[in-house]
Amino acid sequence: MITVRKLKLTVIGTDEERKQGYKFIRDSQYAQYQGLNLAMGILSSAYLESNRDIKSDTFKNAQKSLTNSNPLFEGIAFGTGIDTKSSITQRVKKDFKTSLKNGLAKGERTITNYKRNYPLMTRGRDLKFMYEGDDILIKWVNKIIFKVVLGATKRKENSIELQHTLHKVIDKEYKVMQSSLCFDKNNNLILNLTLDIPYTPKKNFVEGRVLGVDLGIKYPAYVCLNDDTYKREHLGSINDFMKVREQMQQRARNLQQALKLTKGGKGRTKKTQALNRLKDKERNWAKTYNHQLSKKIVDFAIKHQCEFINMEKLTKDGFGDKLLRNWSYYELQNMVEYKAERVGITVRYIDPAYTSQTCCICGHIDKDNRQTQEKFKCTECGFELNADHNASINIARSEKFIKNK
Repeated sequence: MITVRKLKLTVIGTDEERKQGYKFIRDSQYAQYQGLNLAMGILSSAYLESNRDIKSDTFKNAQKSLTNSNPLFEGIAFGTGIDTKSSITQRVKKDFKTSLKNGLAKGERTITNYKRNYPLMTRGRDLKFMYEGDDILIKWVNKIIFKVVLGATKRKENSIELQHTLHKVIDKEYKVMQSSLCFDKNNNLILNLTLDIPYTPKKNFVEGRVLGVDLGIKYPAYVCLNDDTYKREHLGSINDFMKVREQMQQRARNLQQALKLTKGGKGRTKKTQALNRLKDKERNWAKTYNHQLSKKIVDFAIKHQCEFINMEKLTKDGFGDKLLRNWSYYELQNMVEYKAERVGITVRYIDPAYTSQTCCICGHIDKDNRQTQEKFKCTECGFELNADHNASINIARSEKFIKNK
C-alpha cells in the first residue's frame, strides 16, 4: 500500500548552515521548475507538430529524446546530489500520458504547466532516517540534515501515530519511495513522505492465548505462552548490553576528567563536543537495542497467534540501580505496546508482586523458592525450572491487571 505522510522539517546546524540549506532547496526547486516546463515543451511541440498523432515518428522521437543527456538541461543549475533530471523526464512523460487520458486529445484540457512552487522531487534512498536521542533526523544530499518537528500536529493521537510510522521507517519495515519537499503558506519546510507499507493480512489469533514477558537481569526478555509453556524463548543478553554501554560510559568519564584539566579555548570546545557526541551515540545505541528487542517480542507473539501480551508494571523495586540507570525498561515496554497494537495484539500490564517467587505449578509463594538468579525450586512441591521461565509463565497466566497510565 502506498501512502503519504506530511512531515514538518527544520534544517539543523549553525545559522549559516541553516541559511545555506534552505537556499539550496529553493534554488533546486527553481531549477526543477525550469526543467519541467522545458521538457513538457518538447513533448507538447512534437504533439502539435504531428497533428496530435502520438504514434507518429515525430512524437516518438521527442519522447525518446527526453533523457538526462538532453541538451535542454544544459545551463540549468540543478541541486548537487539530487537526481532531478531523471525525476523530470519520468514526471513529464507520466503527466502527459495522464493528460491524454483526461481529455487533452479532445481539447477538453490544456497541456500541463508547472508552477514555480512545484514540490522538489527527491529519491527515497536519499532520505536516511535515524535517531539522535529522542529526536528523529533525516540525512539528505549536500550534507544537509533535517530534524522532524514531531509536535507540529495539533492532535496528540496523530503525533503518536506519526512517531510509530517513523519508527517503522527506521526499522526498515516501511520502504521510503520518491518523495518531495516544499514550503507551505507559512514558509514551513514540508516533506511529503511517500511510503510503501506492506500489506499485513489479518491474524487469526488463538482465543485467550497470552504471551508472558519477563524482563530480567540475565536475559533482557524471557517470553512464554500461557497455554503451552514449552513454547518459550530468551531474547537478548544483558551481559552484551552492559559491556557496550559501560565501555561508552568509561569513555565519557575519561572525557569529563580531561575537561576538568582544560581551562578553555578550542581544546575545551572540542572535548565538550566529543562528549556530547558520545552521549548521543550511547543513547541512540540503547534505543536501537530496545527497538530490536521489542520487535522480536512482538514477532514471537505473531508467530504463535497470541491475542494478548502480558508484562509487569515495573517500578524501581526489584532491579538494581545500576541496571535501571543503564537501560530504560519503560521505553522497551512502550515500544512493545505500539508495535503490538499495530498488528492487533493487546498489551496488558499486571501486578509484578511475587511473580518470581510463586511456583507456576502449585502456586506456593516463598522468597526461598528462587534459590539463585537462574534456579527456581519450589519449597512446597519440589518443582524445578529456570527462574525466568517460571516467572514468564506466572506473568502470562496472571489476571491481576493494572491500568497503564
